[in-house]
Amino acid sequence: MTIGEKITKLRKEQNLTQEQFAEILKVSRQSVSKWERDDAYPDTEKLIRIGKIFGCSLDYLLKDELEQMDVNLSAAKEDAGYDKMRAGILTYLSFPPIFGWIIGIVSLMFQKKHMRNKLHISLTIVGMLFSLICTVLMIVGALFGL
Repeated sequence: MTIGEKITKLRKEQNLTQEQFAEILKVSRQSVSKWERDDAYPDTEKLIRIGKIFGCSLDYLLKDELEQMDVNLSAAKEDAGYDKMRAGILTYLSFPPIFGWIIGIVSLMFQKKHMRNKLHISLTIVGMLFSLICTVLMIVGALFGL
């Protein structure tokens, strides 16, 4: 589908005459007619305004292979938000404090069996609590986009 065919289709979907559309764009009706026949093309400024008027992207207007406007901004924003959250979670999961409490558990098990040193066990528990607090803060930060 050419630019002219797309402009014609969009204009007719909005029940606009060539004259009405020309008034909105502040061009002559003849200009709109030439665009729709593909005898001429709108300049960049006009293409941007056409996209805004009809709620379509410049890609849709300019690329022949795009037959339908499949740009759904809310879906795109939702996907972007999901990707951002997923990237954040993966980043935070790779951060050492998350593994600090896991390593602390293994360390406690080893210390209870072999060392039985109360000071070492206490320090391990304090380190695990600190790691757990950091982990919770990072997860909350990821969820709220901080």
